[in-house]
Amino acid sequence: MLDPISPAAGAHKEGGVGNYELCARDIMQVEVATILGDLSVVEAARMMLFEGVRSLLIEPRDESDPHGIITYSDIVRRVLSEGRDPAAVTVDEVMTKPLIAVPPDMKVAIIAQLFQREEIGHVPVIDEGQLLGIVSMTDLVTEVVARWE
Repeated sequence: MLDPISPAAGAHKEGGVGNYELCARDIMQVEVATILGDLSVVEAARMMLFEGVRSLLIEPRDESDPHGIITYSDIVRRVLSEGRDPAAVTVDEVMTKPLIAVPPDMKVAIIAQLFQREEIGHVPVIDEGQLLGIVSMTDLVTEVVARWE
């Protein structure tokens, strides 16, 4: 089960460009690509390419097992930069686990601060233990800035 972080007070500049009233539920992707942890990094990379995503959530083995995540960054830092064979490395070996998760009502400015503080680019959105979606840096930029009118 994923545990959300608590919403914290966040500041943003009033006026200007950017829709800071949006929450995680407003910008999250509801179709979340997942993978099993015992598959190879090659299989994960191919799935990311096929799904058009930069991260995959790892399915828990049972109810007591937390979700994990594998991202492009994990593959570059923990496989390619070390010269490891992506076909011989499993997702379990390089994923990030447990995850930081956010509640659906968390404001986008707080999510952006979380990304900066924790040096992450994706967070699952959960409510009462249920996975609702995922928010990425791309979602923040696209929905908060690029689509702002």
